Amino acid sequence: MVAKSAAWLCAVLTLTLSTLAAATAAPTPMPGGANQLKGVTGTLSSTIFNGKLRFKKFVLRTSTPAEATPDPGGMALTLTYIVSDGIPKNIYGNVSATIADVDGVTIPGHSVGVYGAYYSMPPGAAVRGTIYFTVPAGFTPVKILLTPGDGPAIRINLKPSDIPTPSPSPTPSS
Repeated sequence: MVAKSAAWLCAVLTLTLSTLAAATAAPTPMPGGANQLKGVTGTLSSTIFNGKLRFKKFVLRTSTPAEATPDPGGMALTLTYIVSDGIPKNIYGNVSATIADVDGVTIPGHSVGVYGAYYSMPPGAAVRGTIYFTVPAGFTPVKILLTPGDGPAIRINLKPSDIPTPSPSPTPSS
């Protein structure tokens, strides 16, 4: 009788422990979603090296009319930078860009001119890049993501003082 009671107690204990373990196990993640790009982060005043390319001398300013025209109430911003080859071989590619607000809403950037975001250079050489963004009214940028064709992403965190104030619209003359 003692052996039967001990066997029954072991069975109940095993069942209880396995139920507790199943209840505390990590849930299976939902499939889908996006993975953040690998990259490095800095500010407009930083020199940022992603292991292949060195980005520096970032300037975010209001676009000139020749670069971009904003939508009514919106703003056109231009990012200029210098990128240099940081590896011992020729490197070439194109930089894509997006600008994001605090909610993660992104707006794609566009190169100014045919070669505004293209680079082709021997080791140690540098080129200038120019990318513009047209943002709607109420959009407050907090980050720019540069994605070079050859290398990890570059994230530029923006401070409120980095954002140019929109120029007043010209008033029609009578």
